[in-house]
Amino acid sequence: MVIVWSSEDHMLRVKVLVAAALVVSAGGVASGQAPAPASPATTTSAGQASKAKPVIVNGDLWLKSTNDLRKAFLVGAANMIALETAYGRKMGTPTSPAVERATHALQGMTLDQIASRVTKWYEANPTRHDVPVIGVIWIDMVKPDSTHR
Repeated sequence: MVIVWSSEDHMLRVKVLVAAALVVSAGGVASGQAPAPASPATTTSAGQASKAKPVIVNGDLWLKSTNDLRKAFLVGAANMIALETAYGRKMGTPTSPAVERATHALQGMTLDQIASRVTKWYEANPTRHDVPVIGVIWIDMVKPDSTHR
């Protein structure tokens, strides 16, 4: 997937990559403060290890986030698609249809354009803030792009 960096994003690249670490922590997104490093497991008071609850970035977190954090999330999503595509090529497996559709639908869009579409969707659907951002991208941008199946 190629996301186009607009000229005003040029100096933002480093900030976005650093901010990406904040996106994985609900505390960092909601409070604007740098979170403590995430751990794959936590320990209960009884000393038993339990898995950390995954953070799902939904409308509430999205709308509370700065534009830089929103772009960082999108960069992370794009990197996961690129990782899956590269892994498939290396292993000789076909690209998943979902990755192909997302790549086609978002091709040539800037981070600002994608972020704006997601924000507008949440604003137009205030009772659906529980929908994850990835779901909004699929519903609003990928699924309507029926030219690539």
